[in-house]
Amino acid sequence: MSSIRRYLVTMLIAMLTLTSFMAALHSYRESISRADQLFDDDLQMLAASLLPSFADTTTDRGQPETQVSSVVQIWRGNTLLYRSANAPEYKIQAPEGYSEQNFSGQRWRTYLQLVQNAASPEAAAGAGVSATALTATEPLTVLVAQPLKQRQQLAEEVVLASIYPVVLSLPLQALLIWLAVSKGLSPLLKFAEQLSGKKADDLTPVQLAQVPAELSQVLGTTNQLLVKLSDAFAREKRFASDVAHELRTPLSVLQVNLHNAIAQWQQAGVADPQGLMPALQDGVQRMSQLIEQIMLLNRTNPEHFKAKLQRMDLAALCREVIAELYPQILQKNQQVELCGEVHVPLMADTFALRLMLVNLLGNAIKYTPAEGEIKLTLATEHRLVRLTLEDSGPGIDPSEYQRVFDRFYRVGGDRHQSGQPGSGLGLAIVKEIVALHAGSLTLGPSDFASGLKITVELPQ
Repeated sequence: MSSIRRYLVTMLIAMLTLTSFMAALHSYRESISRADQLFDDDLQMLAASLLPSFADTTTDRGQPETQVSSVVQIWRGNTLLYRSANAPEYKIQAPEGYSEQNFSGQRWRTYLQLVQNAASPEAAAGAGVSATALTATEPLTVLVAQPLKQRQQLAEEVVLASIYPVVLSLPLQALLIWLAVSKGLSPLLKFAEQLSGKKADDLTPVQLAQVPAELSQVLGTTNQLLVKLSDAFAREKRFASDVAHELRTPLSVLQVNLHNAIAQWQQAGVADPQGLMPALQDGVQRMSQLIEQIMLLNRTNPEHFKAKLQRMDLAALCREVIAELYPQILQKNQQVELCGEVHVPLMADTFALRLMLVNLLGNAIKYTPAEGEIKLTLATEHRLVRLTLEDSGPGIDPSEYQRVFDRFYRVGGDRHQSGQPGSGLGLAIVKEIVALHAGSLTLGPSDFASGLKITVELPQ
């Protein structure tokens, strides 16, 4: 197939021509049949009109006269020379030429012609009328009439015979057009199916057996875009690997040397009244955490992260994370409560959800003051798992609810009112994990006197 446009135009013209020809042929045959019937009726009427002129008047009149639908009367003056069997015995009053008259209980289409020439004696004798009864001055009146209803019915039948084939061919035309359009658009449908069937990490070019002219440019542009995306993702993965290799090792060495330097300074009794060494140590630790967060954020990106969904217990995972972070909780003497259902089955990626809980609960521990309260609630409803985390910390202004999910964004910047160090990536990672599991994430005020409530809903 070289062109969808050429194929569709050719096929539609061919199908419409074929169906129209078939309908016209059927209409032509029906019209010819109706016309033949009309001409046969006229021949029958002519035969019936001529029959009395040659028939023996002494023959048995018990034989019924041929019945015709038309009415015929022939008058010489007021003398009836001939009438058809269905014609009345009285003279039908009608003007010369064509007109419409009422008689015999219905309406007729009449044609009346006047002939001024006198009839010959032979014609008068043949009609059974004496020549003396006729005068040359009396005109010959010939009237022929047909039922108007019959004429209209015949005309309607001819018209319907012409219309019916066209109407009946419409479904066939629609079916043929649908088949032609479906055939013409099949390469486009296959192209769309291949694109929609691709996985997030499948950036291989799209291959089609037959590529029409209209689709070749789109296919080429799409494949070029896929190649560029593949290269971009490969560069991003290489960058993440380079960051892990080039920054993790120097930072680890820097942390070890810094720790040894602080120990040696303390042994030597070197004073640090401005606290430069602890500040330096905190900065190195913060940089190390930032690199770890960046690596985790890259790993949890839906385009890169291949979720290994498996049946797991979210309640058990929450208990494990609380136990893992319990030293931090104990250090600030905070109250952590796990409420709700004891077992919450869920199809999810265990590593991703553990990372989500560590970030959520870690933020709550970090920003909740000493002696504060943290409440974690689990519930299931309509095949949805709802996880709610509340704290009694300072909370977040509602105008900041959407911005806190942006990467590297912190409320108040680096000078956060809590004084806690952070990178602004924790909630961004949580948002990526929730999106990976087709869930929803909302923020709101805590039920405590102050604080933040985070609600996560995940499909079971």
